[in-house]
Amino acid sequence: MNARGLQRSRQLDEIGVEHGFGTLHSVPITPTDVVFAKQVHGATLVRAEPGAARVEADALWTDRPGTAVGVVTADCVPILIAHQSGRFVCAVHAGWRGSAARIAARSVRALVEETRCRVEELRAAIGPHIGPCCYEVDGPVLEAIPDPGVYRASPRPGRALLDLFALNRLQLEIAGIPERQIERIGGCTACDPDLYPSYRRDRGSGRLLHFARAR
Repeated sequence: MNARGLQRSRQLDEIGVEHGFGTLHSVPITPTDVVFAKQVHGATLVRAEPGAARVEADALWTDRPGTAVGVVTADCVPILIAHQSGRFVCAVHAGWRGSAARIAARSVRALVEETRCRVEELRAAIGPHIGPCCYEVDGPVLEAIPDPGVYRASPRPGRALLDLFALNRLQLEIAGIPERQIERIGGCTACDPDLYPSYRRDRGSGRLLHFARAR
């Protein structure tokens, strides 16, 4: 894999939030400066506590100035959410299980409740992940995510191609974030071995790191 650089969100740049979607070598931050959770493919959002032991969760948020929260992925969907003032940020890890459990929508609703902000004040960036071009799924996923609008046809019977971007964007919109404030960053992780690690493609240990820092 050739780490060609950091990918950024125009939405988050506009509000002055330090962030990045990239590899361990391309993001302008060291992992020790980021608060991570123990990702378990669930739908739990927790408030980040710098220096504390990692808790089991797939979404972290903070309003502590200067604190960064992050997630790691290798095909799953990373989502960075920020208040328009930059005063709080959130990092979400959404695999198919988390997406089925509506982690994106749950995180938005929890942020609104915890911070007393208006949902229209939030910005969201959905980072690189496996696309429907490469993500063929079968029975268990089809049963967990029954919405036909997030699938494309597969030539193989009993299977379909899942569009994780469409699914998570829809969740963010249903939770109340305006469509114009939701941005897609990057492409399909399985399609581009020069830019992205992909568990489905390589079965390896390469990971992407995605972070946002509260102002």
